[in-house]
Amino acid sequence: MKAVLLDDGGTVLGRGSGAVRTVRDGPDRAEQAPEDYVGAAAAATEQAFRGVGDVRLRGIGLSGQTPTLVVVDDGGEAVRPAIGWQDTRAKRQAVELERELGDPLPLIGTSLPWSASACPAKMRWLAEHEPETVRRGRTLLQPKDYLGLVLTGSAMSDPWSSKGLCHVLTASPASAVVEATGWPVSAVPVLAQGWTARGTLTEAGAKALGLKAAGVPVSVGCSDAMSGMLALGALTEPASFVLTGTSSMTGTSVRAGPDQAHPLYVIPPECSPMTVVYGPTQSSGASVEWAGRMLGRTPDEVVALAGQARRRPVFVPYLSGERAPVWRGDVRAVLAGLGADDGPAELAAAVLAGVSLADRHVLQTAATLLGAAGSGPVRLGGHAGRDRRWWEVRGRTLGVDLEAVDDTDPPSRGAAMTAMAASGTDLAAAVGRLAAPVHHVPVTAEARREAERAYAVYLRWAGHTLDSDY
Repeated sequence: MKAVLLDDGGTVLGRGSGAVRTVRDGPDRAEQAPEDYVGAAAAATEQAFRGVGDVRLRGIGLSGQTPTLVVVDDGGEAVRPAIGWQDTRAKRQAVELERELGDPLPLIGTSLPWSASACPAKMRWLAEHEPETVRRGRTLLQPKDYLGLVLTGSAMSDPWSSKGLCHVLTASPASAVVEATGWPVSAVPVLAQGWTARGTLTEAGAKALGLKAAGVPVSVGCSDAMSGMLALGALTEPASFVLTGTSSMTGTSVRAGPDQAHPLYVIPPECSPMTVVYGPTQSSGASVEWAGRMLGRTPDEVVALAGQARRRPVFVPYLSGERAPVWRGDVRAVLAGLGADDGPAELAAAVLAGVSLADRHVLQTAATLLGAAGSGPVRLGGHAGRDRRWWEVRGRTLGVDLEAVDDTDPPSRGAAMTAMAASGTDLAAAVGRLAAPVHHVPVTAEARREAERAYAVYLRWAGHTLDSDY
């Protein structure tokens, strides 16, 4: 959990973080205690305000991971642990829903894959294995919505965070889908745009965060993906982007785009000022963390090691399966082309390149779906936007000029933008006022040629693992 305190010009006054433990009691499971979201938010808020002095808080913006399913009862209490976005236990249920319901576009208004990580499959799993959870559950929320409920008493969400539960074009419940999962349609929350106010901070909510700011507006909030896109400017002007974290959010925004773009998501104009074709990968920062465990190094040390490599083997980062653009929870990673003289540096270099090439796979898929060449600059957000060591890796794998956004946590900045908008400022104006600095990084012709070669090799090995039986 992260928090950032910005002034009206976008300058960071303070940052904070709080830990949320993920319990993995099986190879396909990832759960969190919703109550931990509140404690972590309080810890992050205290750190962000520490040493700042007296400030007049104008608003609170929310952002959060999706699709993570939080079930609350009539009293707003969590019924069970949240089923996280990395949880893929519902593979069978996803296959069944795809067979029974077919094309998702008429049902939910977008091309949401029937994947094990999506909410409908998780909902069916709960109906089959925990009928008491369905009986007790009143509303289905995302983590930022659970926190918003604690802060304001309002059990709301935004349409894009609740895709699969609602029709994103009309913000009405996706009745056929919800009923097919074994849940009542009444479990779908009230929906509104993420940059509008869900309510105001109550006295109880202010106490939960350790603030004396009751009465300030709290935004409905967006998914971490949309919040990051907002911070990169990709929701207010056309742009291609890579937003890094545990996974990557990668894609392209346009003023007018397709209704669907399988195998990627399409955020339609009913949910965003721009149409966005994008996809989430499964293991971006997670791959670097894995390499660190294998090598006994920190993630930062892995990045430093990569710069010492003499050559770069091939790595396809399907450590926990892959989401976009292949949507296969059963595939696994590939590490190929190792030699007897290779060591930790070469492994590190392979992992960093593989992570970036997986992002390129999504970018190229988006370009193909949009009928574009995909040769324009790519905006980098997250650690890859600030870390100059990553710029070299990105240039030699993406093969295009880069626009590196100088902010380690774009989703939090995007959440602040929704707070300013929820307080009455036009959204585009809020984005302009709170935007982070951008560094323009040109890529050489030699790096572009190297990127083309690396991508061709990557696709061949990705194809091999997709065709393999694990």
